[in-house]
Amino acid sequence: MIRYSFKSSFGNTSLFSKNNKIIKILIDSDVFYQDEPNEVLLLAQKEIEEYFSNKRTEFSFPIEIEGTEFFKDVLLTMKRIPFGKTWSYSDLAINSGHPKAIRAVGTVCKNNPLPLIIPCHRVVKKGGDIGQFNGGVDMKKALLKIEKVFF
Repeated sequence: MIRYSFKSSFGNTSLFSKNNKIIKILIDSDVFYQDEPNEVLLLAQKEIEEYFSNKRTEFSFPIEIEGTEFFKDVLLTMKRIPFGKTWSYSDLAINSGHPKAIRAVGTVCKNNPLPLIIPCHRVVKKGGDIGQFNGGVDMKKALLKIEKVFF
């Protein structure tokens, strides 16, 4: 695994690559990794910086999701939430084929290894409240503001 960090408008952003795919992203990371970056890491850095600068709405670098089938189902469904839109946790549960697993879907969001790329920040409470975010509510609001979604 190659670990690489760069300074972004959200603090240190750390990327983890295995088999030329991004497997994990940490925003506002406490650690700054200095492994020699490969092409995938540099592409991911470029695209994430473009996203933070309002110049990108989609990502093209390869990712790999590790975990149970349920975990993968929810993450791959979450990846389909369009830029600038939000879904409720129950919307995500229904669309992922697990309509009764709303709390478990929330746990998947909390443990999302690829924030931004798999946009857990676009998942909100059913009543419209912003809900929680691993990087904190302020970061979630800032990411939604990039996408012109305001709370």
